[in-house]
Order: sequence, then C-alpha cells, then structure tokens
Amino acid sequence: FTEVSARSGLRIQNPATGLPMAKTLAVAPIDLNDDGWMDLVVANDTVQNFVFTNKHDGTFQEVGAQSGVAFDSYGQTRGAMGIDAARFRPDRALGIAIGNFANEMNALYVAQPTKDTLVFADEAITEGLGPASRLLLKFGLFFFDYDLDGRLDILTTNGHIEDDIEKVQANVHYRQPAQLFWNGGGNQTFISATAAEAGEDLFQPIVGRGSAYADFDRDGDLDVVMTQIHGSPLLLRNDQALGNHWVRLQVIGPEGNPEAIGAWIHLRTEDGRRISRQVMPTKSYLSQSELPINIGLGRSKISEARIRWPDGHEASFMAQPEQTTLLRRN
Repeated sequence: FTEVSARSGLRIQNPATGLPMAKTLAVAPIDLNDDGWMDLVVANDTVQNFVFTNKHDGTFQEVGAQSGVAFDSYGQTRGAMGIDAARFRPDRALGIAIGNFANEMNALYVAQPTKDTLVFADEAITEGLGPASRLLLKFGLFFFDYDLDGRLDILTTNGHIEDDIEKVQANVHYRQPAQLFWNGGGNQTFISATAAEAGEDLFQPIVGRGSAYADFDRDGDLDVVMTQIHGSPLLLRNDQALGNHWVRLQVIGPEGNPEAIGAWIHLRTEDGRRISRQVMPTKSYLSQSELPINIGLGRSKISEARIRWPDGHEASFMAQPEQTTLLRRN
C-alpha cells in the first residue's frame, strides 16, 4: 500500500497548528450530488465534521462548512459518533443522521433543494429526531425499515463512557436504552417507539457501542445486533407480524466491485410511492450491516424497479414479493 491521504485531499490540518484536525469515529460513503461518484461524510468528535466531494480525478475537496454539515445550527462542534445516510422521505431528500454525545441532540442534515450547490440543514428538531435524544450518548446509528412499511426508521445504540456519570449528572446513566425512531411519514417524520410497540428487549439499558442489522432468520424483516461494554453482543430478532410485503435483493457487481458497493435501487409501488436504497454496508459505529437489501413495501406491490450500477449503467428488473431476487452486472 501507498499512503495517499495528503495528495488526495483527505488529510485536513488545523491552520493554526499545522497538526491533523480530525478526531474521526465514523464515515458514511454516499454520492451526495448524484454525479455517480462516491463522496465521504466524516463524523468527528468535538471538532467539525468533514464532507469530501469527489473531484473525479482521485482527489477530494473538503466542503463541510460550506455545505452546512460541519457544525450545529449555532456554529458549534459536537461529539459526533455513529453516522448513516439515506433517502428517507417521500420527496427522496437525502438525509445524513449523526449520533452525538450526551446532552447533545442527534443531527439530521437534510439536503436542501438548491441548484448546483450542495447545502444541508439540520432538521433533527422539526423531524422529531432531536429533543428525545438529548440526554443519551449515541454511538451506533443507522436507517432501516423495521416494520416493512417502506419508510426508513432510525435506531441508535447508546451508552456513556463514564461509569460514575450519575455522581455528577443524576439524570444521565452509564447504561442506557436504545432508541427507535419510527418513520410515520407525516409532517414530523420520526416518532419515538416504545417498549409496547417494539418489545422490552430492545430497550434494556446497556453500555452500547456498535450496531448493525441483517435478516438472520430469513423471514423478511431486519434483525439487529448491538455490542456493549461489559457484556456479550445482543442479537435482537425482529418478530413484527404486520403482514407488510417485502423484497430481498442480492446484488452482484463486476470484477473490481463484486459487491456492487454504491449501486442504487429505485422502486415505484402501485400506490405511487418512490423508494430508493443504496448498496452500502458501511454505517453506524465500527460496524457493518449485511449487503443484501431488504425493502419493505407496506401493503402495496412493485410497479417499476430499476438499478443504477456504480458505473452509471441503468437497467430495469422484476422482483416478486417475499422472495430473494439476484441482480448481476455482466
């Protein structure tokens, strides 16, 4: 290997000291401007977040401050931990969700409808992801459709770093429950789910760190793994029984990218909804989720399905509900 961080534009230095600026805990690879090239969003702890846009020549340009992702709404840095990015609303707006330190809300940077300019705004408060998360220290975080209704929900895995934090902050605990934010699709997108709705096991207090999802039992819905300090990993089986339809897509790319990392799946359902999912296992905090894509359809079915491969080639395909479809790029 050859170290190319500096010449590729990925080594950011503090202009005052000349020392590396980053304190990185997670990264989200995502095509931010829909130009077919992978960009990077970097979650940094107590220093500004980075956004690296791909310049198509092996180099990147850091535009975190200009794009609105570097700081919070008051121009302050936060203790950013886990990260994920997805198109989570009916308007297919791209959202970057970041779990932050205790006494800091989750961030939800949403792409704004501007022309030829990459601009995000933190909509965590208005979208229902902010205030409920303030007291918790969020590590693992990802978008996933836990009830197969076709809308992406958010799960955070939480736990403090100080085992005696209660001595100085009585309302903050070392062991903390996970949070599940259900995407209801309304004016306030996310609503905090309760144990009555998602089961008590999901919310047992742990010193949570990494988290990932996969359909372990192959029943169509996504199960969850959480890691914890001072304990074994938790495997949480999803036993929802709402009767919603789903499809599972196994995507195989060509030589050089056999997992088809970066491919986009675009579906249109018979009830008029548009659903987009990226093939990207890298998400959360020190975690990787499964590569096959499970997509919930609610009570509807697919009317149109297309894949855009990482090289830009697009193709239509057919997928039957409650089955796995293999998509291969020849």
